[in-house]
Amino acid sequence: MEESKKSPILDALVDLGSAWAAHGLDAGKLSLQNSAKALTRSAEVLEKIARELENKKKAEQKSA
Repeated sequence: MEESKKSPILDALVDLGSAWAAHGLDAGKLSLQNSAKALTRSAEVLEKIARELENKKKAEQKSA
């Protein structure tokens, strides 16, 4: 193959690879953001449970 015919094919492959890389990075970013949101919600639930347990413990100590 001549050098002049390789260049457009190579350019197309590089462009395609770059497009897929950008897509993969965007997908990874969204996945991490969703995981962070889920972890935040889980942490909030755990905090709420801890407060409820502490309040229950205090109430039991007052009644004892």
